[in-house]
Amino acid sequence: MNKATRALLAVVSLVFTFSAGAEMPTIDWELDDAVRQIDRQADDFNSAMARVSFVMTDLDGNRVRSHSGNGFINEKGDIRYSQDGGNRVLLLQRSTVQDYDKSTSTVDQYSLSKHKDRIEPYYRLGFSIAGRDMQDRYLTTIIGEQQIGDARTLVLELTPKKDAERAIVGKITLWIDQASWMPRRQEIASTHNGMTTTLDFTNMARNLQLNPDLFDDDWPRGTKRNRH
Repeated sequence: MNKATRALLAVVSLVFTFSAGAEMPTIDWELDDAVRQIDRQADDFNSAMARVSFVMTDLDGNRVRSHSGNGFINEKGDIRYSQDGGNRVLLLQRSTVQDYDKSTSTVDQYSLSKHKDRIEPYYRLGFSIAGRDMQDRYLTTIIGEQQIGDARTLVLELTPKKDAERAIVGKITLWIDQASWMPRRQEIASTHNGMTTTLDFTNMARNLQLNPDLFDDDWPRGTKRNRH
């Protein structure tokens, strides 16, 4: 093997070594430090809006449902998700979740006190819910770091401490953007139906002056409300 060939192989080896290291660099985070960063974000949180990609898969990993839209959340944890196409809107308020279908002029309203298996309240995790509150409710573990798009994320696994809550979700995984300390991705594993819901957030904007009417359940006249 001549000198030129050996030099070329050395460069190639160096490139591959650097690439592998750049993909998953070793950065040590203490859990308490990460929780404090999430706390600071939550303490200063007023609102956020983002593009949301929603994917639901079954126990075998098969895609059951997927869609995208625009999501909004305020400091109270109220959430409005408007699906692309304009026909479906999900509205999460303190005690209810409402699913509006423009094509049928109906809205299904679910009482969260009666329907404790609804997973929509978990969408608030990492936004309006502080890190210290997450630790009170969940066994929280750092399981690594991952690059998602242009975001370097810290991956947290949350396991509910209470049996009643574990009957709803087995675990929640949060990919926290280390620049904003808000979720870049959420993965919620439902114990109730075996489905896993993954939410990806892009084009995130924080602390905007959102119109309060976004979070009102003032549906168009003639809408039939089905209470559950």
